[in-house]
Amino acid sequence: MSTSRGRFVADVARVFSGQVAMTVIGVGTGVITARALGPHGRGLFQMLVLLPTMLSNFAKLGIPQAAVYAVRRRGASASSVVTNALWFAVVFGGLMALVCYLGRGWLLGRVIKGAPEETLLPILSLLPFVLLQVYLLGIVQALERFQEYNFQQVVPNVLALVGMAVVLLWMHGGLIGAVLTQAAITAFVTIWLAIRVHRLAPIRARFDGPLGREMLAFGGKSYLQTLAATLHLRIDQYMIGYLLDPAQVGLYAVAVNFANLLLRVPDALGTVLFPRLAGASEARAHATTAEVCRLTVALVGVGAVAFAFGGPVAIPLLFGARFGGSVAPMLVLLPGILMMSLYLILSRNFTSRNRQQVNIVAAGLALT
Repeated sequence: MSTSRGRFVADVARVFSGQVAMTVIGVGTGVITARALGPHGRGLFQMLVLLPTMLSNFAKLGIPQAAVYAVRRRGASASSVVTNALWFAVVFGGLMALVCYLGRGWLLGRVIKGAPEETLLPILSLLPFVLLQVYLLGIVQALERFQEYNFQQVVPNVLALVGMAVVLLWMHGGLIGAVLTQAAITAFVTIWLAIRVHRLAPIRARFDGPLGREMLAFGGKSYLQTLAATLHLRIDQYMIGYLLDPAQVGLYAVAVNFANLLLRVPDALGTVLFPRLAGASEARAHATTAEVCRLTVALVGVGAVAFAFGGPVAIPLLFGARFGGSVAPMLVLLPGILMMSLYLILSRNFTSRNRQQVNIVAAGLALT
């Protein structure tokens, strides 16, 4: 038991250290984009770079969770799971990108108003890459290769920091330059991750039909849960863009990104917890979940208090006086962040036992 607990703590520390590195680097990148693009340009950039992630949630179909469940609970071949994930990403991502490109007039007129049309194609072309990256991270999580998982989380942020500094501060590339840089980084990192995963679980050419149906059956329930939860977390920025203007999105995006730094804690804990719960008895899973929930509330609660006092000073100092309007929404978001931290832990427990219907109801009620 002590060995298992020690490994859990070590894995959490490893993942959390990556989350801390991501946080520091992400703040640096956010400062560069905010100061270089201003509230209006920062708002457009936020909506554009979030678009593939937002749209991919309609095509994920719960495959990342199904990958962990298939490997850890069902004992499926990791190579077969990886191969199926690649096929799913290409087919689902490609179809979603095609549909969205055909409806680009509606997207540019209603969802990302004011965005240059030339930014849409590189952003939509990222859909298969974004899907594959999420699927492959599920495989890495299932194999408990958290060093790989951690490295994959940090590298894109380092590349984004360097890339945005060069393109925005040195080359003065503006919004289009920032979007193209982000697209290139996402594509590169996804290909790199596929090569790394191939070394752990060789990717084959043949799709495993029975396993694919099993993954879709399990993932279908997880899909509704993650879709509702993601819409709950992300759709607010597009609602503001639809009802107001990109400058208001820019202010709100800074508030959201700043407050969401606290979610690094439950994200690290939940990432390591999920595969362990999937392989544990029900009694042990409940006891472990309760213990991690108490730890999460304590850590995030202290962090929320610190943000409430430090945020009003830190946001204008880091992002500039033009973003002083981000302080009020950041303060409003903090209580919700504490509750969301608990959801991120509890939902792992239900998913690990194939009881996603509980998560679906909770996420659906929150969304409505």
